[in-house]
Amino acid sequence: MSSNQDLHLQAIQTNNTAGLRKLYQEFLPRIANFIRKNGGSNDDAKDVFQEALVIIYKKAKAPDFKLTSGFYTLLYGICRNIWGNQLQKKSRSEVTLLDDYKYTLEPGLEPLLEDQEKSRLFWDAFKQLGADCQNILQLFFAKVKMVKIVEQLNLSSVSYAKKRKFQCKEKLIQLVKADARFLELAR
Repeated sequence: MSSNQDLHLQAIQTNNTAGLRKLYQEFLPRIANFIRKNGGSNDDAKDVFQEALVIIYKKAKAPDFKLTSGFYTLLYGICRNIWGNQLQKKSRSEVTLLDDYKYTLEPGLEPLLEDQEKSRLFWDAFKQLGADCQNILQLFFAKVKMVKIVEQLNLSSVSYAKKRKFQCKEKLIQLVKADARFLELAR
């Protein structure tokens, strides 16, 4: 765990005013941006943020607590979960948040959040691919047979489709590995 993460947790655990102020300055704007994109206000964001800090405080008090993801990943996941639950209660139906990630609070939250961060990294890289690569990989991920991929995308042959799929996968891997988050997640 980095020293910044230690300081963030320490500020929460000791109710350190200066440390908490720094947390608010560093992370609240990003959380508020997410909440506003998903139908909330700045006041909603402040409430969600504060509730998340209380949850982190309670989790961090456990003797076996170990932060296995980045602090922001944990904070964001909890805030996202809280806001999603609030929206769901208001609408009494399933809610889809704009960033397409679903977080749940349960034992072992950190590994789940890390998986979500890996998924976000993957999809951010995927969006950087050209439309042709996105199309072929989406069909491949959906387990569409190569013959059908050739037909749907009007490609010249199955062997060309396979070659193109391979090139697109390689490009996707390069984009993932080039992202700064990859190194953090690979640790």
